[in-house]
Amino acid sequence: MDLDEPLKPEPLPPDFDPDAELEPDWKVYEEAIARIEDSYENCQVTRNHKLVGRRSGVKRQIDVWLSAEIGNKHVVTVAIECRRYNRPVSIKDIDAFCGFLEDVGANKGVIISHAGFTGGATKRAEGAGIELRILNIEQAQEFDWDDFLRDSCRVPECLGTINWHFSDGQSEAGHCSNCGSFHIRCGNCGSVDWYNEGKIEECSWWCEMRWRILKEKGMTCGIKELPPSEDESEEDQI
Repeated sequence: MDLDEPLKPEPLPPDFDPDAELEPDWKVYEEAIARIEDSYENCQVTRNHKLVGRRSGVKRQIDVWLSAEIGNKHVVTVAIECRRYNRPVSIKDIDAFCGFLEDVGANKGVIISHAGFTGGATKRAEGAGIELRILNIEQAQEFDWDDFLRDSCRVPECLGTINWHFSDGQSEAGHCSNCGSFHIRCGNCGSVDWYNEGKIEECSWWCEMRWRILKEKGMTCGIKELPPSEDESEEDQI
């Protein structure tokens, strides 16, 4: 099977007319943009955004640019592109989009396609080191944008997403899919930040939550929530 052949469950819509005059790109996103703006307070959405690529030095155009403030003034940027081809999006399209995201410095990328995606494109997107979602119009309108934003790596300039592997109590911990940095979501205050995977870590958001980082053969294998303690010597007795 050729993975870059169109997937059978994703045929062209019955009313798809490649010769028809298309609406302006931003029209396609009206409902999706409204959903973003409603679900997240500290965000700015710009249609037909233009900026100079940090690698290419060339002015790049982005259909929709989302900039959202997450937690402790950590800004996440998302580039949303609409691909209105008369064919499904291919592996080469995904490869080009990954390079585009890196050039414009976006933390995350979304492609919305009228004609669907090939099997190879889907697998390539799933395996991308940077976060990438491929959606059709209907999926974009119902997409959980809040979750998409809040699981972003907190390391500056990183394009990855946190994979939550461990939990204890209400706290979660995991590593970034791109840079490998260790993150904890505090079960007390809800903040997310990256940590050094030391023996004991304290919440960086001034709350009283602490965690013991559990190790096995030198590798992190879990976390344990600890009660607040003013006596540092107690840490070695836990």
